[in-house]
Amino acid sequence: MPTGWKVHRLDELGFVGRGRSRHRPRNDPSLYGGSHPFVQTADIKSANLKLREFTQTYNKTGLAQSKMWAPGTLCITIAANIAETAVLAISACFPDSIIGFIADPEKSDAIFIKYYIDLIKLRMQQVSHGTTQDNLSLDKLLRFDFVVPKAPVQQKIATILSAYDDLIENNLRRIKILEEMAQTIYREWFVKFRFPGYQKVKMVESSLGKIPEGWEVKRLGEVIELAYGKGLKEQNRIPGDVPVYGSSGVVGYHNQSLVEGPGIIVGRKGNVGSVHWTDIPFFPIDTVFYVITKLPLYYVCFNLRTQNFISGDAAVPGLNRNQAYSLPFILPTPDVLRFLSHTIEPIFNLLNVLKRKNNVLRQTRDLLLPKLISGELDVSEFDIKIENNTTSPLVGEGGDGGNG
Repeated sequence: MPTGWKVHRLDELGFVGRGRSRHRPRNDPSLYGGSHPFVQTADIKSANLKLREFTQTYNKTGLAQSKMWAPGTLCITIAANIAETAVLAISACFPDSIIGFIADPEKSDAIFIKYYIDLIKLRMQQVSHGTTQDNLSLDKLLRFDFVVPKAPVQQKIATILSAYDDLIENNLRRIKILEEMAQTIYREWFVKFRFPGYQKVKMVESSLGKIPEGWEVKRLGEVIELAYGKGLKEQNRIPGDVPVYGSSGVVGYHNQSLVEGPGIIVGRKGNVGSVHWTDIPFFPIDTVFYVITKLPLYYVCFNLRTQNFISGDAAVPGLNRNQAYSLPFILPTPDVLRFLSHTIEPIFNLLNVLKRKNNVLRQTRDLLLPKLISGELDVSEFDIKIENNTTSPLVGEGGDGGNG
């Protein structure tokens, strides 16, 4: 143990408490649709470091049976997605499948503890395995030892690591803006038919209504092949830099590719109908299709994202390829497709640069993480400008404005 570091339980470093959702059933519509953020385990898993986005809100009734937590609270998932963490950047409620940690500023730093849990996440997941449903539980969480330095050193370590995550989040915001720009171009040109020069093109009838003259309505199977991916279990993957794609996106890496990039991946099982783009060689596993076509891939990618791939046959889970092949596919003229490629390509190039930067940032952060959290790299004497990572008390419990 490094000099000056001590062993503590989490509740010795600050306040630890479960989220609250008293009402049953929990999905009662009368609780939702208001202005109070309601954070769930999936929101925490999808966050990078700071949690700002959420998929559900409580109204006054929902808030009254829950509890509001302040910005700076560390959220720790104990069910569904085990040991995922994020620090609230907003005031929010969350259910008892999430534990809130409020750091005592004299003893700990919430962001440091977040990174500490990231380092021991696998151990936490291993002790969560049960006979019915995996669950970490507050009791199990409090059995873990946290070997930590004094609070000022924790803050220095948190500042170093969070600098990488701040850059990643900034790039993610730029990526989102660029993707929205590209999507807007597609909608204007191929949904509203306001492509360059559209004023000079006559609209004619088709099986889908009026479309520009010279455009065609095809069946998806006439212009695209959805080829099956190949099984590749995690234990059989050899470390490398080739992304392995499942229906939810990149699920790992391998040393060999199955398909040359650029390419389009479509979810076949699990996240059915999801559409992912990659510029580099990749390995699609057997839960996805990959696209083979002679058409410009940019247009195909956007078109597939607008298709309704939901299977009507509940007895056959997953994406039915024959049903997908029967879907309508609007085929513009070659000159419009070429102009789209010239317009979209610079956006996609910048997207790829930002994604590569984020990969490097994540790799560097992950290399530093165990060395800093363990004290192998001593930063106690470093002159580091400390950001305020400490948390506030609970904003209030329910709608009464009291302390939680």
